[in-house]
Formats: sequence, C-alpha cells, structure tokens
Amino acid sequence: MSLPRRIFYPVIAVCLLALTGCSTTQPSTAELGIAEQPTGALVITQSEWHSQNAEFLANPASLMKLITATLVAKELGADYRFNTHMLYKKNAVKRGVLRTPLRLVMQGDPTFTVEHLRQLLKQVKQSGVKKVTSLAIDVSRYSGHQWAVGQVWNDHGICFAAPASAAIINRNCVYGNIKAPVVGQKTRLHITPGMPLHIENQVVTVADAQAAKCEFLLEVKNLNEYLLTGCVSQQKSRIPLGFSTNAPNLFLAELVKQELRSLGMAKRVKIHIIDSPNKALEQPHKFAIFTHASKKVSELIYRMLHRSDNLIADSLFKESGFQYSMRKNFDQVYGSYSSGEQAAMDLLNTLKIDTTNLVLRDGSGLSRENLVFADTFYQLLLSWQTNAKYRWLIDALPIAGETGTLRDRESVQDTVLKGKVFAKTGTMHGVRNLAGFVDAEQGLQPFVVMVNKFSRVKSEDGQLSPQEERLYNFERRFLQQPLMD
Repeated sequence: MSLPRRIFYPVIAVCLLALTGCSTTQPSTAELGIAEQPTGALVITQSEWHSQNAEFLANPASLMKLITATLVAKELGADYRFNTHMLYKKNAVKRGVLRTPLRLVMQGDPTFTVEHLRQLLKQVKQSGVKKVTSLAIDVSRYSGHQWAVGQVWNDHGICFAAPASAAIINRNCVYGNIKAPVVGQKTRLHITPGMPLHIENQVVTVADAQAAKCEFLLEVKNLNEYLLTGCVSQQKSRIPLGFSTNAPNLFLAELVKQELRSLGMAKRVKIHIIDSPNKALEQPHKFAIFTHASKKVSELIYRMLHRSDNLIADSLFKESGFQYSMRKNFDQVYGSYSSGEQAAMDLLNTLKIDTTNLVLRDGSGLSRENLVFADTFYQLLLSWQTNAKYRWLIDALPIAGETGTLRDRESVQDTVLKGKVFAKTGTMHGVRNLAGFVDAEQGLQPFVVMVNKFSRVKSEDGQLSPQEERLYNFERRFLQQPLMD
C-alpha cells in the first residue's frame, strides 16, 4: 500500500534536564494560555515548549504500540513477512492418500484467514493429495500466556482483546449482531455461520425507561462456549457484536476440519497439536511445502498505529521476542510476552533510554500493569528523527483530523492543528494519552501528553462532559504552542 511521505526536518537541540542536565525552568500552563486541566487527573507533558509531572510513571495504554513499532523495525525490519506453512512427506502419498499427517505450521500471522487456509489446502490437493487421514498443527513458535499479565479478565471473549497465539485465523474472532425488536421477549442473536463458537443467548428486550438499569454481560462457560445475559433497550436496528475465541488451537482445528470436508479431502480426520519445536522445516528436500506469506511488516505497522490494532501489536511483540531470542542464541527460542519484554528493554538500553522502574507487559498496551515515563516516549520519538532505521515509522502515524484514531479526536479538529499533528493515541478506562509530532515551521517537534486517573462522567444529553471539555481544551492549547508566532 502507498504510505504518505513527509519532509523530515533536522532535529533542533532542546534543553531538557533528561537530556543535558541544564535548567528546565519553563512557563506555567497559565503563562502559556493552556486551558484548565481535568479535575483530579494526573496530567503529564513532555515537550520542548512545556513539561510537567514528568517524574511520574503512568499507564501508557496504546502508546505501548510506539515501543512495539520501534522494536519491530529493529528486530524484524520493514520487509519482514509472517509465513504460514502446510507440508507433507513426499514419499507418504499412495494413490492419492496421505499416509502420514499433513502438517500445518502456524507462526502467529495476525492477518491469516479461512480463505488463506483454503488456498493452501487447494494447493495440497492439486499436488496429488486427495485424502487426508490426520493433521498435525504446529503452534510451537509461541509459548506462555495467550493474554498478557495484568490484562482485564472480562476483556476475554471480546474481539479487541483476542488471544495472540501462534494459531490465529480470522483474527481469532467471530462477528455477529443482536436484535431487540419486542419488549419482554428474548433478543435474537446472529453470528457468522459455520464458526466453531457456541453462544447461549439469554438477553431480553426492555423498554427505554428500564435500559439504564441493564447490564449486558458475556460469561465464559467453557472452551469456545459463552453465555450472554442481561437486557437491552428496544432497538429497530441490529447491535453489532464481536466474540473472540478463548481456545485458539481448538478454534483453528475445527475450521481446518470444515475446510477438509468441503474440499472432499477428509470425512474424518485426527488432529493433534504440536507445542514443541520440530525439525520438519529444516529438511525441505523430504517435504512438499506450501506457504502463505502475510503483507510486509511496514503495512502491518501502518494498520497497527492507525487502527490501534491490538492483535497485530501483540503478534509483532511476540515475533520480535522470538527473533531476539534466536539472535541472542538463547537455550530456548520462543516468542512470548516475556521474550518480547526482554527485547523491548534491550532496545531501549541500546538507544540509551533509561529503563529503571519501567514495566512492559505487552506490545498492545492492554495490560494494566504497564508503567512508562513520558520521557521514555519522548526519547523514543527523538530516535525516530535521528536514526534512519526508525525514521519511516513517522509516516505510519495517524494525521490530525484526517486519518486513523486522530480523524475524529476532538482536540485536533481546528484548522490550526488539522494535518499538522502526527501522533498515536492511548485510551482505556481512566487513561487518555497522546504522543507524536507537531509539524511546526522549525521542523517536527516531538511531544507526549499522558493523562491518567481521568474520570469520564457521561453527559446526559450525549455531549462532551465538563471533564472531557477540559481535557480536550488543554490538549488543543498545548499542541497549538509550537505553531504560534
């Protein structure tokens, strides 16, 4: 895909305590004309024109994806692709029947789909294999937890927090909708046909007056089995829903069975999971091998930063950990949250960014245990400008008022900022962060705004609450400073 190009200006030297130890006396927010800050929130800024509370660690939320992007550029490179392999022993085919297991080697491609699986199976069939009796699914590339330590437990089962494992297909997610047409009756649930996910629906329809007291709950009952309970107000239109698998190996295995049956390659097939590395791919002369390659990492990073894609982020984080542990010749080479954390810490140390007290649990920012200084991101963004290995990442950031998560962000909608801010958002309950660059006359100016302990009270009329007004006004005035004469 074609990415936008920008002019890269030379970095202007700045005088910050974190960099040079010189005096950091700066004008106050009042002197800068920056608006009132949200009540009770911890507001941290780091920039050439204003910094405050920079001594505090804060939850980065999706700002973690800035670290992940940098890590990927170092460990994988822009042209890297995820590969998914299907293979079988050449001498094991007798009259079209494969006498040994067909092997499916999953390597954590977050964009792998049922259609890609079908194409691999068609290639196997065209090569002379008409019947398959057993299948071995290799998921050994990644180890450890499928969700990061510190991730909110009730996110499990929801698509934005789908498990990042070696086995990923259709984003480990099933989409559907629920319709609530008649008060007092059970709602109607629809999910994509043929998906191996069972959802028992007990949600009822209520009148609008009762809706405020409703809870809409998803309960995990078993492997790929859920229970929906609660109530929703009467709706004419369908409410879109997305459910993630909680057992990705089983989810993939069932989909492979379906595809083998639909292609007439198996009525029954035995499937077993391989979770320890095997040497099959190290002996390519003995095997017929078919491969699906993902798009380049540069395109995946663009999507990760623009859509704040958690599955891509955590898959890239784990894959970077795998490549890092292999490069370091560790005794056990796996992709995991732990090896990704090791690789990320090593990256920051290589860039001479202090890692003291940092906590990095994942690549997406979903973990509540992540803790990072604003200066960590500020130094990282400076490295994007000065190091050619990372400079291309600036082009992957959303543009204020135009693309990605900055298209509709309230603070950057005015004409002064539109098209002039390139940044990543970081949002979860109690957290509203932003970090990137302002395109000022003197060049790209890096900045970080981290707002934690933010209490968002919804306004009854659907408008922005007073707290949100304060937040976005503060952010707007802060970002306008380097653009003023």
